[in-house]
Amino acid sequence: MANKDNIALLSKYQMRILYYKCKEGATHAEIAALLDRDVNTVQYHMTKIYTILEIKKPGRSKEEMESELKNEICPIIRKMFNTYDDVKIWAPVIKDSLQEEKENLDEDINEPVLEESRPPYKPPPSVEKILNSTENQPINPEIIEPPPPGIRRINWWLIIGCTVFGLLIIIFLKNYPSISVMIAKPTNTPIQPIHTQNVPPAQTEEPTRTPAVSPSPTSAPGKDGMVLIYIPSGEFKMGSSRTEDPQAFDEELPQHIVYLDAYWIDQTEVTNAQYALCVADSGACRKPANNYSVTRSSYYDNSQYANYPVIFVSWSQAAAYCTWAGRRLPTEAEWEKAARGPEGRIYPWGNTFDGTLANYCDINCQAGWKDSRFNDGYIDTSPVGEYLGGASLYGVLDMAGNVYEWVADWYGSYSQFPQFNPTGPASGLEHIIRGGSWGDDPTHIRSAIRSHINGDNWLDFVGFRCAR
Repeated sequence: MANKDNIALLSKYQMRILYYKCKEGATHAEIAALLDRDVNTVQYHMTKIYTILEIKKPGRSKEEMESELKNEICPIIRKMFNTYDDVKIWAPVIKDSLQEEKENLDEDINEPVLEESRPPYKPPPSVEKILNSTENQPINPEIIEPPPPGIRRINWWLIIGCTVFGLLIIIFLKNYPSISVMIAKPTNTPIQPIHTQNVPPAQTEEPTRTPAVSPSPTSAPGKDGMVLIYIPSGEFKMGSSRTEDPQAFDEELPQHIVYLDAYWIDQTEVTNAQYALCVADSGACRKPANNYSVTRSSYYDNSQYANYPVIFVSWSQAAAYCTWAGRRLPTEAEWEKAARGPEGRIYPWGNTFDGTLANYCDINCQAGWKDSRFNDGYIDTSPVGEYLGGASLYGVLDMAGNVYEWVADWYGSYSQFPQFNPTGPASGLEHIIRGGSWGDDPTHIRSAIRSHINGDNWLDFVGFRCAR
């Protein structure tokens, strides 16, 4: 039986969803349109509503939960609010500032899909049917008298012109990568400087296999002791195609070709110990906002977790650290290429999920969407470099799960055209985080997944790595 007293614990956003659900009988898609939100977010918060009201219990079907909501909770909601304006002044019970902040942040982060969210595909009208329509059939002109037969002559100029044109096409196709980049290169896009002092010895061929461990880097560790991995220049497929990955979200579309100059990227996420070096260096970095993690009362300044990823740092704190270390935050394109390789893998290690290769929401997880098939050994964050088998094609570690990672870009939609060293929008309201975390399901630790949050936020599941 539902706990009606817990209605007071619902957040403003959850109460708005419940109002449209009970008062107007709206579907999830209609609620998402009314609130100008993603359907997945509405479904996620409906699951939280079921949990808070104690409607969701083991062994209960979806029909049973909806019936209990309709018969026990909805009559109360209809009595509480006459119009949507009444919902706007709803004041939920505030338990503590940290919990309120987490509830508000939940509204901005894509959560796992709990039920069918995409509308059924509606094909366009049949082209064949239109062409076969008698109204559209052209009327052949009446030929009064056939023309006299002409004398066939060889048009040598036409033959020579076609030959030259064909040769130009062949030359164009052979040089397609460089030509396509030149065509697509925007005139107002800043080009990243080439760090000639860091260019490694010339390589005769690209890597062709997934390494069990990262290859020996040729870059000496920086002032923080971080090992850097070299990513060669060239094209790669950025974003998702639902043909290749049915799990793809709208924000990952369309898949497009991106060319990047060679660069270096940190082998792992920045650790507590490394971040502490910056804090100790005349205050070049500010301490993380909190010292704890989800399951540990002492985390950042505890030597037991020195090799764990630093958390509770904002975008500006991450950028300041990278500047102190002589590097910078990677662009979103740089991060994705390092994780997926040139062919656009779904996960860093390949196209098939393996729960033993990343720290994600497994059987130890406390969330309702936990995956009971695997045990990665951790409820919370794990040490960096723990899952060597989950390395990307280039040998970069921890690109799936553990903690989300800040990147340099403002959030914006993808372009369908080829791009050259893209750096994202010139400005925006939210920054991108990539890679998923210890609290996400397999769908949300795919290498193409994109999330966006306010850069001033500091969270227990967000860290970063640097590049140069």
